[in-house]
Amino acid sequence: MRILLVEDNPGDARLIELLLQEAFEAGRISSPRVSRVGSVAEGLAKLEAEDYDIALIDLSLPDAHGRETYERIQQGAPDLPVVAMTGNDDERMAEDLVAAGAQDYLIKGQVDARVLGRALRYAIERKRSEEKLRLVAQVFEVALEGILVTDADQAIVSINRAFTDLTGFREGEVAGQPMFGEEDLGIFRKVWATQSGAEHWQGEAICRRAQGDSFPVWLNINAVKNAVGRVTHYVAAFSDITALKRTEERLRHIAHHDTLTGLPNRMLLEDRMEHALAQARRKHDFVAVMFIDLDRFKVVNDTLGHAAGDELLRMAAHRLRGCVREVDTVARLGGDEFAVVLGDLAAREDAALVARKILHVMGRPFALQDQEVFVTASVGIAMYGEDSNYESDVMERADIAMYHAKRTGRNNFHFYSPHMNVLSQQRLTLETDLRRALEREEFVLHYQPQVDPGGGGIIGVEALIRWAHKERGLVPPVEFIPLLEDTGLIVPVGEWVMRTAARQAVAWQKEGLPPLRMAVNLSARQLKEENLPERVAEILAETGLSPDLLEIELTESIVMENAEEAVAALGRLKALGVRIALDDFGTGASSLAYLKNFPIDTLKLSADIIVEVEQEFDAAIAGAVITMARNMKLSSVAEGVETAAQFDFLRREQCDSIQGFLISRPMAPEALRELFEGLGHKVG
Repeated sequence: MRILLVEDNPGDARLIELLLQEAFEAGRISSPRVSRVGSVAEGLAKLEAEDYDIALIDLSLPDAHGRETYERIQQGAPDLPVVAMTGNDDERMAEDLVAAGAQDYLIKGQVDARVLGRALRYAIERKRSEEKLRLVAQVFEVALEGILVTDADQAIVSINRAFTDLTGFREGEVAGQPMFGEEDLGIFRKVWATQSGAEHWQGEAICRRAQGDSFPVWLNINAVKNAVGRVTHYVAAFSDITALKRTEERLRHIAHHDTLTGLPNRMLLEDRMEHALAQARRKHDFVAVMFIDLDRFKVVNDTLGHAAGDELLRMAAHRLRGCVREVDTVARLGGDEFAVVLGDLAAREDAALVARKILHVMGRPFALQDQEVFVTASVGIAMYGEDSNYESDVMERADIAMYHAKRTGRNNFHFYSPHMNVLSQQRLTLETDLRRALEREEFVLHYQPQVDPGGGGIIGVEALIRWAHKERGLVPPVEFIPLLEDTGLIVPVGEWVMRTAARQAVAWQKEGLPPLRMAVNLSARQLKEENLPERVAEILAETGLSPDLLEIELTESIVMENAEEAVAALGRLKALGVRIALDDFGTGASSLAYLKNFPIDTLKLSADIIVEVEQEFDAAIAGAVITMARNMKLSSVAEGVETAAQFDFLRREQCDSIQGFLISRPMAPEALRELFEGLGHKVG
């Protein structure tokens, strides 16, 4: 034990040292190592140079007396335990020193080894306890959590500074108040508990502020017991979790809502739909589930960009919300698909009224990037509660009905009926077979001749794909071409068509037929492929077909979906030396301002115009198109020619070539050779 003895009387100092040795020998203290000085100044110098466990100081020294002596030593070593010694039995002095912070007070004439040893041990332990209490008090005050202490009855005894900062209450305002209570009684109201018991509780609570408002807190309460194990106090610590609750709410919203439109997502939709179906079962009324798909959204997205597409989706969501009641649910499923759940309906017509309202508002123009965009909707409706309870697949049935609405013209709505499911199954089967058709070599090409109406000679053919299904026979193109587009198979199948047609053109030449222009249709999906020019170049090189004998046909609707990008894509194709034909010209989609910029070689008149050329108005349109093509140094081709009158008209108007059933239906490659010979052409 390192002891600093501050005593100017050598005799008293020697006595103290002997008593310390005696206390050590009696096992009352550890081995003493004493440093003696005779004044406060010397003592302070020692304290600055060395560390000590305790100081024994005489209160009457040459440079200090009484309380001053203690205070100077204490200021020099505030964490050092101090035992004061005096020759006088002065009770007031003892009280004064203890109040100032001294750990003990001894009277020299009344000290023996036992008393001295006990005083040293007590002083050291008391100093440690004081330090611990001081530290606890500091922690209590500087803690960021609000802390309060109550008595055994949970009445508030003490609070810390953070409590006041968080609640606005000062200690005098809450002292004696209960910790828990209702509304205006007590500081806290419990919300729920994760643990509960007589000695510990933690969980969420609502804390009352001095201003009258409240806020959520996380509260921990622990009991404080005395030596016999009886609860004497409770200590409660709490933190404000307002920000945490807001974050939880925001995350909960994100988990159940679409980030783009703010609408419920599929997860929340299913939850609300289950609730609506449960109510319908109790009340014996109807629920309608609607699937809504935006028509032509992809065109807008591809043309104006994704930012415009996102804005369109937000505007569409706003319009949909305006079509239903607050109790109904409008959700976004993803992409341009939405769903609506209508509960508490009396009849099917209630759902039909909402569907008509949706079609009306979605049919109005959308203002995007300083221009008006038109996007309609296709709506499928499944009713719950009419004929049978098919709640497990009501959403699937609404989806089937929506697809049927899209297939039958778009911009309309259809209620689900069982036959739609049959059609859907047939489509699924057809799609599965279609995916295997290419590898099974089930596709074939037929060729429809194009002839010169003046001389009657065949100058070209158009390649048309047919599907020779192993069970159904020839499947009409109208049934499988849309499926090719929807599934993306149109890209590999379109490439197969071009390669096969090019090979056939070269094969005919080798058989002795004159070079024929080979027209091949190109889809919108193919036109958007970045490597399209490279693929066409590979096909020409592989087959040996001269580029000027390959004519790539695109409908004017495909080109006009994104005219500027189409011009660039067609320019890259034209650079290969192939011909470009604009098919179905005259259907009303083209802009003549754009037409002059298209790198095209041929205008193909729509069959819709040709079929009515015997009528004066349609004849004028057809004649104007042929004349325009001639003036623009473009070739003109009329398709869908079926009567001699149509043929005579086109010949008079000097149309460059015609095709149609009047000349020939599309035929297999070997049949074309026979037709070629039948028209008087020499083969070989």
